[in-house]
Order: sequence, then structure tokens, then C-alpha cells
Amino acid sequence: MRMLRSIRSVLVIAALAVTLALGGCAKAGADTTCKDFVAMSEADQNEQVQKMYKDKHGEEPAAGAATALRAEALAYCKTAGKEDTKIKEVPIS
Repeated sequence: MRMLRSIRSVLVIAALAVTLALGGCAKAGADTTCKDFVAMSEADQNEQVQKMYKDKHGEEPAAGAATALRAEALAYCKTAGKEDTKIKEVPIS
């Protein structure tokens, strides 16, 4: 009985840890910090700039535009931006 409780406790703690870890991945595009953006995969970066563009313009970016926006945001974050700069502060069109 005691071992079963221990296993349950471990599973609950593991589930909580996963939930907390994934919670940081669900940021809205524009509120993503440069630190988080630079650490993301290219696919996740594209997703975030698409969200940011849609928030700003009310529509999805044109085909291929997300890649260009990602490159602009990445370049800004690596040069002028700071770790806590949000990508919505990146000067893009």
C-alpha cells in the first residue's frame, strides 16, 4: 500500500512538472521574449512570428512572409534586443 502511494505521488509530481514546463511554451507570439525566441526551433519561431503578425494585422502573413519575419526578429534579438525584449518590440512591417 505504501509503495502504491509513493508511485502515485511520483506520477502526480511528474505530471505537474510537465504541465509547468509546457506552460512556458504556450506564450502568445508578441509576448515571447528574445531569450525564449532565440532558444526555440525554427518551426516554433515561425509559429510565434505568425501569431505576432496576426495579432498586429488581423490576418495570417502571406506565404513565405513568416520566414522573413522570423529572420528579422532573430537578427534584432541577436543585435539590438535584450533577453527580456519582447518580439512585439521588433521593428517589422
